[in-house]
Amino acid sequence: MRNRLIKNFILTLFFYQIISANEILPIEILLTGEASDRSLEMSGLAWYNENLILMPQYVNESKPRFYYLKKSVINDWLKSDRKTPLNPDKIDIIMPDYFNSIKGYQGFEAICFIGNKAYLIIESKIDDKMKSFIARASIDMRNETLRIDSEKIVEMPLPVNIKNMGYESILKYKYRIMVLFEANGLNVNPEPKASFYNSSLKQKNSSSFPNIEYRITDITELDNQNRFWAINFFWPGEKKRLKPGKDLVMTNIVKGETHEKFDHVERLVEFKIDGSKIYKTDTLPIQLVLDKNSRNWEGLVRMDKKGFLMIVDEHPRTMLAFIKKP
Repeated sequence: MRNRLIKNFILTLFFYQIISANEILPIEILLTGEASDRSLEMSGLAWYNENLILMPQYVNESKPRFYYLKKSVINDWLKSDRKTPLNPDKIDIIMPDYFNSIKGYQGFEAICFIGNKAYLIIESKIDDKMKSFIARASIDMRNETLRIDSEKIVEMPLPVNIKNMGYESILKYKYRIMVLFEANGLNVNPEPKASFYNSSLKQKNSSSFPNIEYRITDITELDNQNRFWAINFFWPGEKKRLKPGKDLVMTNIVKGETHEKFDHVERLVEFKIDGSKIYKTDTLPIQLVLDKNSRNWEGLVRMDKKGFLMIVDEHPRTMLAFIKKP
């Protein structure tokens, strides 16, 4: 009897390691048209009703635009032979002259919606000093326009100054907006926090956030249990500035085959908001099948219960992908 229990335990442990080691292959959703231009550097994804909003970091100064795809079109594509590229429709942006009014302007980093209001994170850099701002806008899908309020922009103090790191993620939490800093590793940001703003862009409070190594570049909306997923990404070229410590996300979890092979990291990690605390859940991280060269994933949303949609900026090129949930 004892030997049988030991054998069952070993088999269970082996099975757990096999499951943990699985990686998910991103299914690229081919794009064509203006939205596929890699110089736009796609930086965020968000749902507005049944429309997937694709937000570039660097909009065209003379004709600033975001882009969108209907969820039904994406679903039809996933059910098809997946060979025909999708051409996202355009949303004209009516915006202040941030190109000149914000010194060191470096474009849009994240977006979320509450009703017909959009909340956007904007980044700048002056003499190696990073800054992040939050702005408010109104969307009108009937006329395919988004108007940014010139009177509503607030600078958000950064917890630490690291080259090219700022507030990179935003979500709706009840009737507030939560923003999350990009670098939360123990050696660079020992006591990370998520900050909350009301609809008037006034900072209200903050919640503790766990030390997670590498970068967090976008997060999903919340589910009905206040859980959200985050892109947890590492490009080895940022090792000196991120100073990675022990990767606690992978404690007692086996790395996938390609994550054992390469130094870069591309995965999704789940968190939960619980009052004044945010913590990593026990749900296994979703490791992506890696290419030889890292892909800079910048946008993330849920795709119903099927999985996720993610987008790459310009490295190696604009790439929208579906990630099937394990």
